[in-house]
Amino acid sequence: MVRFSMTVRFWMMFALIIAAFAGERVEAQPRPVAAPGQIPAADMGSVREPQGFQRYAGSIIAGGSFAAFDEQVVVTGPLVRVPDRSDKRNNALFLPREARTAEGRRTRLVYLIPQGRSPLEVIRGYQQLVRDAGGSALYECADSNCGGETRYGALAGGGASGLIQLAMPGDDVPTGRGNPVACAVDNGNRTAQRFATLQLAGDAGFVSVLSYAVGDYSSGSDCRSGGWSGRTIAIVNILETKAREQRMETVNASAMGTSMARDGKVAIYAILFDTARAEIKPESQPQIAEMVAYLRGNPAMRVLIVGHTDSQGALDYNVDLSRRRATSVVAALASQGIAANRLTPQGVGMAAPVSTNDTDEGRTRNRRVEMVKQ
Repeated sequence: MVRFSMTVRFWMMFALIIAAFAGERVEAQPRPVAAPGQIPAADMGSVREPQGFQRYAGSIIAGGSFAAFDEQVVVTGPLVRVPDRSDKRNNALFLPREARTAEGRRTRLVYLIPQGRSPLEVIRGYQQLVRDAGGSALYECADSNCGGETRYGALAGGGASGLIQLAMPGDDVPTGRGNPVACAVDNGNRTAQRFATLQLAGDAGFVSVLSYAVGDYSSGSDCRSGGWSGRTIAIVNILETKAREQRMETVNASAMGTSMARDGKVAIYAILFDTARAEIKPESQPQIAEMVAYLRGNPAMRVLIVGHTDSQGALDYNVDLSRRRATSVVAALASQGIAANRLTPQGVGMAAPVSTNDTDEGRTRNRRVEMVKQ
């Protein structure tokens, strides 16, 4: 039996009760606290479902995160081994053979499902939820058919990656003794894994649901006696597609001159790339034009074009990706008449962050191109 209550007024009803308006977080008052390693009795943290989206009946939010603009891999096929690549925890890297990247407002929620409810029932419930609202199911898999590691948790290392690393990247797992999210996602004996990718009606976005049963924790774990064993967890990622908010990110030629005179460099965020790609996206052209204008106005200047990434992925891979992106920028500038001998591409990967890589906001600041005076 599906435990979602649906009505024809689904979107209107939940719009009145869900706290997620215009990308703003609403703090729960008072914020509940769970004893280390114990199952929480009420929703934790301040992140809640987006407007119009319903949870599985009786579920408790162990924790979550929100980004006003981010990207999400839309998995539409099984994971396959990426040759000669590992993630930052030294796991053999598995990524989907069939996938695309979507951008928009992202909400990630980790749910503790009521006692006695299976991962399969959770997946079926979310599929019905989306279908009844006019959406569709894109992909579904179970256990080993999903590809990659299916048993170990989000923080496992030295083995293989799997869907859990896509659903909950290890860097996003909160630290602290017996944190409820860590207890929910870092178990090394998970079973009955189920996964589904869903598309919201009207191309409004995508939902991915990873559900599994928690196994026994080791005797040294803070989570061992907290009642987690056997409970079903659901990691739900909701990506609402929307245009990126423009926040004066294009740096004009005059502002470049000010930064170069003051700092000897300028950070540029309006040159955009798809995840793991080095091709410049078309919407970057206004920023390229401003760089061309600045360099034409300073014909004797030679510059480094330096690519920077966040810390997601292996060091060598990020250095190579950032170098290829810098080379693409040099090629774009040269194609508009800037002499190639004035431009030197350089990739430094994650080596020069300007913010923490522990948050979405920090990683966004670290992904950039810099023009540096030689």
